[in-house]
Amino acid sequence: MRRVFFLLFAGITSVLAGGQDGKDEASSAFHRFASGGAVEDSNLIMLDPSIRDWVLLPILIVMFLQGIIREFMSVLLKDPKKTEFKPFKSAAQLQRSKVLRANSHLIPLEAYKMRKRYLTEKAFKPPEKKEGELPQMPNQDPTAMMGMMKQNMGMMMIPNMLLMGWTSYFFSGFVIVRLPFALTSKFRPMLQRGIQLSSLDVSYVSSLSWYFMLFMGFRGLFSVVLGANNAADHAKLMQQQVQGPSGGPMQNFEQMNEAEKTELEIHDHNWITPSAQDRFKALH
Repeated sequence: MRRVFFLLFAGITSVLAGGQDGKDEASSAFHRFASGGAVEDSNLIMLDPSIRDWVLLPILIVMFLQGIIREFMSVLLKDPKKTEFKPFKSAAQLQRSKVLRANSHLIPLEAYKMRKRYLTEKAFKPPEKKEGELPQMPNQDPTAMMGMMKQNMGMMMIPNMLLMGWTSYFFSGFVIVRLPFALTSKFRPMLQRGIQLSSLDVSYVSSLSWYFMLFMGFRGLFSVVLGANNAADHAKLMQQQVQGPSGGPMQNFEQMNEAEKTELEIHDHNWITPSAQDRFKALH
């Protein structure tokens, strides 16, 4: 597939850069080379240069500009992210309990019991649930979910529907470019959308198919122009929609607190300071 897209953009570049005679000769040479000379000149169609100026280039420019506009619109539609301190507090309490169990032999029994009582009775106490309140999923932020839904509607669905309708209404039925290599008939539904002509060579691309090719092929260009984390990356937006607003693994701190509370309750305290003198005498 990489070779197919490479040859596709190589042929388009030659069409845009060269003159009319150079374009025809290059296209014929590529076509005869790819097909082994099996395609005759009678099957070739002379494309009007006006199609390149008024159909191919406008679709290309509009698709590029909508990616730039989408990047700036995402900044305006993005809601300010609210920092939740509860997960950080729970993580700090879990770490504190683990440190206490690991170093309990360095503090007296009274100090150990005081810290243990605070962690088991206050820090790891499950929150009181109100009557009729549904349990909330871990890391579930309704505000973030609404922001993601609004971003998907404003950044993906509505612009794509408008652009596809614009392309279908103004440029329907145009054959705008010819690929410099031969393809099988299985590629016809992908390359000739909107053209119901079975006798046309598969290497010719319609305007609607050109729109879909730019829609999927501009991802690498936008990553260079706008950076890796840009709003024009459709694959990234779809991945965020599947993963959820957090984007990371979901943690249930209630279960983790309960498990750590059990570990702390069964932990045996053994202070090493009273026996330090005896151990010192035994070594010397």
